[in-house]
Amino acid sequence: MRDDLRSTNAQLARVNARLAPLQGRVAAAQRAADELAAALYRSGAVGSTAALIGADSPETLMDQLATLDHLERRRTTALNALKNTQRELGEERFQLDRLQLQQRAQEAELGARKATIESQLKRMQNGRARMPRGALVDGYRPVFTDDAAGRAVKYAYEQLGKVYQWGADGPNAYDCSGLTMAAWKAAGVVLPHNAARQKQTVTPIKREELRPGDLVFYYKDVSHVGLYIGDGRVIEAPRTGERISMRLLDYAPIVGYGRPDYTAQ
Repeated sequence: MRDDLRSTNAQLARVNARLAPLQGRVAAAQRAADELAAALYRSGAVGSTAALIGADSPETLMDQLATLDHLERRRTTALNALKNTQRELGEERFQLDRLQLQQRAQEAELGARKATIESQLKRMQNGRARMPRGALVDGYRPVFTDDAAGRAVKYAYEQLGKVYQWGADGPNAYDCSGLTMAAWKAAGVVLPHNAARQKQTVTPIKREELRPGDLVFYYKDVSHVGLYIGDGRVIEAPRTGERISMRLLDYAPIVGYGRPDYTAQ
């Protein structure tokens, strides 16, 4: 949701940046149309009948008609350009209104979710975080390879024991996608702050292809993600009131595996 809101804000800024030039084009087209109308009036060439009556000779008549036709074409072109520009401006304003409504709705939703989470935190006894049930505390230490994946694993390993906080991406607290995003950011790879969007971003792999640094996605709605560290284990930020922990890979229903693209690193 946070990434979606940032995207909306960026789109809104781009639309606002385009509004002023469009308004300038509308004004310019209007001025051009007015100037052509004034030119026709000053020349007296307001129609074929007027040109015929005022002509001194057939040659003059042909010249006047040609001039009239040329000016009329220019005027029509300018007016069409004005209409197209006005329509484009109207469409941009329509999109702007939609984006503003979307932004307000997202801000309201984020505010409501934040209030709910803060209320849950207050209800916890003394705000003390606990290790999740099933967390492994057997002293396992993963191998930190000398590549981007190894740096991501090392970063995640060093966050063990820190608290979960919804929407956080470090350095003192994380949510699930905030932890995987921060781990891979430390390795020079950018991921979105959302489990489902991370799944769409990474390269899908099979279970037998898993290697340290890969992401493991959980639940049908792809609402959770952990970082694989080898030996059938993941490091993940569980939920409110618990600490970042190491668990066995299959501690929850898995819906996919993915590998961030770090070949260029």
